[in-house]
Amino acid sequence: MLISVKYGIFKIAFSIFFLLALFSSIAMAETYKDSFSGGKAQLRWNFFPHFFLDNLKAIKDQNAPDGDGGIGVLTNSNRGGFAALSYAITEEVSDFYLEAFVYCHTTDKEKGQLNGVAFLIDPINSRFYRFICDFNGKEPSLNVAYVGKDTSHFPVYLKFWNDKEVPGGIPKKPSWNKMAVKVKSGKATFYWNEKALSGVVDVSRVGKGFVGVYANYVGGLGTAETKVDSFILRIE
Repeated sequence: MLISVKYGIFKIAFSIFFLLALFSSIAMAETYKDSFSGGKAQLRWNFFPHFFLDNLKAIKDQNAPDGDGGIGVLTNSNRGGFAALSYAITEEVSDFYLEAFVYCHTTDKEKGQLNGVAFLIDPINSRFYRFICDFNGKEPSLNVAYVGKDTSHFPVYLKFWNDKEVPGGIPKKPSWNKMAVKVKSGKATFYWNEKALSGVVDVSRVGKGFVGVYANYVGGLGTAETKVDSFILRIE
């Protein structure tokens, strides 16, 4: 009887230990973070091979929005005036939640910098989606587009949010803002400073991919710079 009780206790203890270890490993495997603390990246980053080899770099910045003294920066300096895309080397994802602080530039001109995040990045077939700030002086918006080799890398716009549709309105000055996207079963919802934007966007054209950072300049040749912080990918 005593042996049976001890065996039962052992089984329960082992089961609890196994479940805790399993849940811990799952949690670690399903969340990727990069805060660029002190100017050092926690994730590995890679340039999008079909653009101009610009890659995100971690730098020290005492004004980092999360207060840890470091941010990530992507510029289009290799071929100033064209798109730059850099992605975090994780597993490819299909259902996920991505968020990051993004420094969104503004301009009084008709066109200028585009800053934001990219997702479902498929570097093999040269395609991705981007969610960006396009805060120009004519028709400022947040917008989502598909970009791919099959469109000659020109954006196919899928959704716009104008000043009245953006919670709190579109910023008039450059500022840090939290941008997020949630993808489930080929459908995407978007968030601005932790508030949901209207509508659901079909992103089923790409089944799975990586997530990253996007910078571009439109309206002629010009330098674009996208700063990010607290970059978090959670697989769901």
